[in-house]
Amino acid sequence: MGKTTSSVSCLLVLIIALPGWAANPNPTSLRDAAFPAWSLRASQYEMIVSVSPIRQTLQVFSSSAIILGAGIDAIVNEKYLKTVREVLGDYDAGAVFEERLATRLSQVLPQGVSRIAPLTSTAGYNSEYDAQSARYQGATKGGCDVLLDLKMTYGIFGYVGLLAAKIEGRLTRVADNHKLWSGAIVVSADPILANTKLKDPTKQLGSDIVHLRLTVEKDAVERWTGDGGATIRTRYETAVDGAISALLCDLGLAEEANGEYYLGIASMGRKRFSEAENHFRNAVALDPAWIEPGNARAVNLAHNNQLDDALAQCTEVTKANPDFGPAWFNLAWWYATKKHDAEAARPCYEKALELGMPNDAKIDRLLAK
Repeated sequence: MGKTTSSVSCLLVLIIALPGWAANPNPTSLRDAAFPAWSLRASQYEMIVSVSPIRQTLQVFSSSAIILGAGIDAIVNEKYLKTVREVLGDYDAGAVFEERLATRLSQVLPQGVSRIAPLTSTAGYNSEYDAQSARYQGATKGGCDVLLDLKMTYGIFGYVGLLAAKIEGRLTRVADNHKLWSGAIVVSADPILANTKLKDPTKQLGSDIVHLRLTVEKDAVERWTGDGGATIRTRYETAVDGAISALLCDLGLAEEANGEYYLGIASMGRKRFSEAENHFRNAVALDPAWIEPGNARAVNLAHNNQLDDALAQCTEVTKANPDFGPAWFNLAWWYATKKHDAEAARPCYEKALELGMPNDAKIDRLLAK
């Protein structure tokens, strides 16, 4: 099959650097690149709603149920998607994500950064590698030395209705196709709780087949749409800002509490507890008044079999922030399920419920004994 230039034509834009910025013949990062560029590909044109676990559950039961399950999944998800569409109105979630990402990149790269189109077709090439190589060659001829290719995903996922934003990408030195960085960062709008199972955050965007369920939790989507969309917009933008900050910190372009916090969550999800501890400590040092990193650090300590340290850390969080429900819930969980101390768990659980935290069936059962 002969090569064509159709998939790389019209990709390049004029690259403008600040006066006096010297070219680096062998850049190893975005920061030391003379003429960096970036691209962005969206995985969708609107908010994804994928909350029905029917298909995945039925796949576990019987392969003959897959087709039926897929149909039920589509019906359930479409129903919730319609509700989300109605409350969002003309709010363009994708445009918000894109604009905030573009703004932050321009802020942290003083030499200037250009934008080129992502690779969307391999027509005329034998493989994606060949198409990408031709694209890099075109970028080099256009003056680009380092290219950051990004993809964004966002939506409401899983039977509990996890509102999440995801950025994944690769940083390439285009002269020799050398990979300088790659990663995927998922940020959710939910607090970090002790009863949440650890997962690789790059694999959270889907239904959970570990727990066999046939229904979506009652408030999985309603909690985001019940107030006319104000909550979903605010929390979505919080997740987007967190994902972007984590990306910039991971690329060495920023030192921010927000980014360190979410990098800590990502490390904890991969069971890299020492790495997560460092990120959470950095977040606390950068913003001592922010509650979330201290709470997340306690959860990380517990997962690393440092339960007494986790209890001490979480107790400190409740002393400094007595109205922070997640910390009270976490104390209740550890006292009830790990320490088997109902007397210590009960007041913590009651305080968590008073502050709006949801009931937990396991804690309820243990405290009822």
